[in-house]
Amino acid sequence: MLNESRFSTGGAAFTLVAVPPCLVLPMTSPPLAPWRGRMQHLLARWNEPDVAAESLERWLLQFEPAERGIALRLAECVELHAWPRLVQECRLLHQRVCHELASAGFDLERFSDVDFSRVFTAKSGDLISFVYRKANRLPVTCFHNLEALDLEAAAGRALVILDDYIGSGSQFLLQAVARSPTNQALLRAYRHFCLAAVVVHDDARIKWRLLQRHGWEEVMAIEAQQLSCMDFSADCAQLTAALASVDWHQGGLVAVQRDFPLPAHPQLQPSERQQVRRFLRQQQPDGASTSDFLLGHHTFFYGAPNALPRVLLPLFKRLEDFTLDPRDRLRGLPADMLEYDINNRDPVTLFDRSS
Repeated sequence: MLNESRFSTGGAAFTLVAVPPCLVLPMTSPPLAPWRGRMQHLLARWNEPDVAAESLERWLLQFEPAERGIALRLAECVELHAWPRLVQECRLLHQRVCHELASAGFDLERFSDVDFSRVFTAKSGDLISFVYRKANRLPVTCFHNLEALDLEAAAGRALVILDDYIGSGSQFLLQAVARSPTNQALLRAYRHFCLAAVVVHDDARIKWRLLQRHGWEEVMAIEAQQLSCMDFSADCAQLTAALASVDWHQGGLVAVQRDFPLPAHPQLQPSERQQVRRFLRQQQPDGASTSDFLLGHHTFFYGAPNALPRVLLPLFKRLEDFTLDPRDRLRGLPADMLEYDINNRDPVTLFDRSS
């Protein structure tokens, strides 16, 4: 019999069904018997039905017997942000955003002088905006598409740009700001702007501090080194000038969790760090992506960031995976996240409509 528990997002209650990993599929593969207890403990900690025992077992069996122990150790370092955890983190993120805004004297009762982003560069920005709004019971009128914001009305206001994960920060700094004169003007128009994410990698924090110290050239040098597959020679000066056009002292970087390279995880012993590094080098496919150097250890129930080592990606869903399932199989949160009405002024939605 499955255990059920009620969960509330600020007044909206719905049912969470807890499926013990041992009930999903018993792990009977003899080669994995020595790690059965650790596998069950890991699945219980992740608390995500989409990562079933069968998936973890199949993932481990792809490796040579001598590699399975360190592969499991690698997985044990991963932080999976399941739905209940994400709701709590969005509430904590809101508290930290409010602390940032309070120091600048903004209205924290009605948020009459604060604009929150509804969509930021990718699907996950849209999704985290939805969860953030629901978890904190914020009216939908506070949330806007960036392109719909009025520059003339921005004076004296604050802009909060929401995201779930920020790795190198390149997507925001280069794509959303440096290559977009419209967004540069938008950030300059607001009295204060805040980039708020559930998880921020140390790499992005370093660049943010450099920008606040007018280290625009240093940031571009780091970008050129990290994105070695791209040639910045033709537009480096233009991108540097674009970054310099924004007053980064008027901006804050707010997060709940810190990410850093997985081999530096404090739970690993020195010998394990060496084994993890060697294992990741061996599993690295040809043609490294632009974010492989991050080697992050955070993922979300709806999708894994590109910063996660690629050897771990088969364990976790991508956001696009939800769209592959027939609509009648989507219940509760995934269905609501994929097709929600931004014009619905009710700040609370009952996710489990069957109850």
